[in-house]
Amino acid sequence: MERENEPDNLDINDYHRLRYLGDNVNEILQSVLENIRAGIGLFEVGESIRALYLNDAYFQCIGYSKEDYDKEIQDVLSTLLPEDAAGFLACISENASKGRPIYYIIRGYRKNGEIGWFEVKGEPLENHIGKNPIYLTVISDITVEKESEAQVRELKQINDELTLQQERYKILEATAMGLLFEYYPEKDTMVFSYNLPGNKKRREVRNYSEHMKNSPFVHSSHQKMFCEALQEACKGEVDKNLEYLSSISGGGYRWHRTHYKSILDNEGKVISVIGRIQDIHEEYMEKEKLNYRAETDGLTGLYRKEAAFEKMREYMVEAPKEVYYFSLVDLDHFKQINDLHGHQYGDRILQQTSQALSAGFGESAVIGRFGGDEFIILTRGLSEEEVRQILLKVREQCSFCFGTVKTGSEDPLMEVFEEADKRMYHQKALRKEEN
Repeated sequence: MERENEPDNLDINDYHRLRYLGDNVNEILQSVLENIRAGIGLFEVGESIRALYLNDAYFQCIGYSKEDYDKEIQDVLSTLLPEDAAGFLACISENASKGRPIYYIIRGYRKNGEIGWFEVKGEPLENHIGKNPIYLTVISDITVEKESEAQVRELKQINDELTLQQERYKILEATAMGLLFEYYPEKDTMVFSYNLPGNKKRREVRNYSEHMKNSPFVHSSHQKMFCEALQEACKGEVDKNLEYLSSISGGGYRWHRTHYKSILDNEGKVISVIGRIQDIHEEYMEKEKLNYRAETDGLTGLYRKEAAFEKMREYMVEAPKEVYYFSLVDLDHFKQINDLHGHQYGDRILQQTSQALSAGFGESAVIGRFGGDEFIILTRGLSEEEVRQILLKVREQCSFCFGTVKTGSEDPLMEVFEEADKRMYHQKALRKEEN
C-alpha cells in the first residue's frame, strides 16, 4: 500500500514529483533547459540588465552566436532599439521592486542588422548570491507574427482608402456639375474643384480657418453659421445641407446651397469634409416670395398674426439682452367707418395705418396685423418714451388707442399681449371720459 505524500499521490504539476530524478536533478534540468526550443534567460536587474544564464535556443532566437554575444552579456539592453530598451528597463525595474512577473514585447537588432520582435515573459526569483533582483525569462521570436500583422494592417489601410475613394466618387457623381470642395481638418486646407464644361480648375486654400475671417466668400451675417457647420462636420459623421449668401464674381451676393458630408476612417476619425456648392438664388427667391405671401397680410403687407408672433420670438432670440417693448394698437371707431363709408374706404385706412407704423418704426420693430383693426408691434433698442412718441406721431394721421408693455425673450408673448390689451382698453376708457 502506497504511503501518503509519495510522488504518485501528488498533482502531476507538483514540483515534488522531481524527487524521481534523485540527486542529479540539477544536471537533468540543465539538459532540459538546453533542449527547450524557447529562449531561456536568467537576468540580474540593476542600472542595466545583466545576463546570468542563457540557453542555446536564446541565441538562435535573437540571431547571435555565443561568441558574438559575449560582449553584450553585461548589458543586454545594448542590442535593443533605444526606445524599447528604456521602456523594458522601466517595466522590469518597477515590477522587480514589487516582486511581480513581467510581460513585454520588444524589438532588437540581430547580428545581421535586421530588426526582430520578441515576446518576454519573466518570473522573479530570490537571488542567493547578490542583492539585485533576478528574473527567469522565456523569450520567443514573434517577428513573423508581427510582420503578418503589419501586412494585414497595410492591406486594411489600402482597402479603407479604396472605400473612402469610392465614397468620394459617389458624392462627386451625384454633383455632376458645379463647384466641388474637400476640406482636410488636420492640414486646415480647402480644395475647390470646378466640374463644369470647359472649366476643370482646381484651387487650394491653406490655413482656411484664418482665410475665412478675411474673405468675403460668405456674407458676414452668415459667416458664423457657415464656420460652425464646418466645425461640426470635422468632429463627427454629418450629411447635411446649408443655405447661405455667397459672393459672386463681379460683385454682390447670391443664395447658394452646400451639400456636405464627413468622410471617416475605419476608427471613426474625420479625415475630410467633401461636398458641392450650388447656386440656388432663383429657387430661393421664389420660395421666399411664396413664404412672404403665406406669412403676410395681403391688404397691409404686414405679417399675419401667427407669423408676426413667430418673427417676434426669433427677433428676441437674436439679441436676448436688448430692451424690448410690445405694443397693441386698436383703431378708433373702425366699425362705424366701414358702415358709413364702405369697406374700400376702411381698407385704405388700414393701409395708411400700416404704412405710417412701418415708416415710424423702420428697422427697429417687427410689426404685424393681429386681425381686423388691431396691430401688434415689438420694438428693440428703443425706450418706452421713444415708442410712445412714435405712436403719438403716427396717431396724428389716423386715430387709435394703444397699450405698451416692457418684455423680454423669456416672457410668453400671449401673456404680454393680454397685458398690452388691458392697457389699451384703459386708454380707450380715459379718452371716452375726456370726450
